[in-house]
Amino acid sequence: MKKGIFGAAVCFALMFSSFFPHEASAKVIWDGMELKKGQIGKVTILKQTELYQLNGTEKTILKKLKPGEVYRIYQFLPGKLGLGGGKFIDRDNRIKYQTPSKEKIQALGVKITKHRYQNTFDYPQVTGLISKSAQDKINETIKKHIRASYNASVELEKQEQEDRQSSWAKDFEDMLNYEYEVSYEIKYNENNLLSILIYDYMYTGGVHGMETVTSYNFNVLTGQQLKLGDVAKSQTALNKIKKYAIKDLTNRANRGEMIFPEELNNMKIDNKRPFYFTSNGIVIKFFEYEVAAYAAGMPEVKVPYSVFK
Repeated sequence: MKKGIFGAAVCFALMFSSFFPHEASAKVIWDGMELKKGQIGKVTILKQTELYQLNGTEKTILKKLKPGEVYRIYQFLPGKLGLGGGKFIDRDNRIKYQTPSKEKIQALGVKITKHRYQNTFDYPQVTGLISKSAQDKINETIKKHIRASYNASVELEKQEQEDRQSSWAKDFEDMLNYEYEVSYEIKYNENNLLSILIYDYMYTGGVHGMETVTSYNFNVLTGQQLKLGDVAKSQTALNKIKKYAIKDLTNRANRGEMIFPEELNNMKIDNKRPFYFTSNGIVIKFFEYEVAAYAAGMPEVKVPYSVFK
């Protein structure tokens, strides 16, 4: 989508000042057993019972299950429980069947749908959460961002048209193809935590445009938006993250990456720092030109929980 502006640096700062504030899947444990996607319950064998393959109404006995054994259940039929792969046991007094709590099921990951705002920008929304209030909080936070991005893009487009009518336009015609784009990534969706990154890109002439990132981290049980200070809960913890990041980026600079070592001590690790969750920690992100050359994009540093907790 083409948009326009003159004096882009000032407007860019104003537009986004209000916003700056997958690695391996995490395991969800239920009574000592890992809960799997698609699992609806578990069965404990109380008395010896048959495991069988079901083809239509015909049963083929596969083996005898022994008392004390525990199995995941993926399917429920009248009088039968499915262990997956077409294998079943009878649901009777020889077994104990249990179902996980809604919180445990939600911890496997919430459903996210893609929407389109004003037929212009795609954005995510969550559905089917246990708490309607939490769902509304999360969705409104994301929509607030996308509304602001859309309004900024409209103003940018108006400015482009005005610039094209200016006296100096003929000398800069090739630079008057302004653009505004929005994209997003779902970075983490496990253990009732959700991390979304939204990228806003703006081109207003010159060699290249500029992109910024806003991170949104949520507790999907409550809808609370989590800042870095909610995860690293003291200044000491934040300082440990900074020290770890400086060491990591310094090592990368020594290996020839386009990092600016002289800028590292100036980095700020606070509630405005974009980050997202991983299965065993967080990843903090840096903006373009903040600690590295433009060609390096937005560097990331993966920080294990063991560093600051």
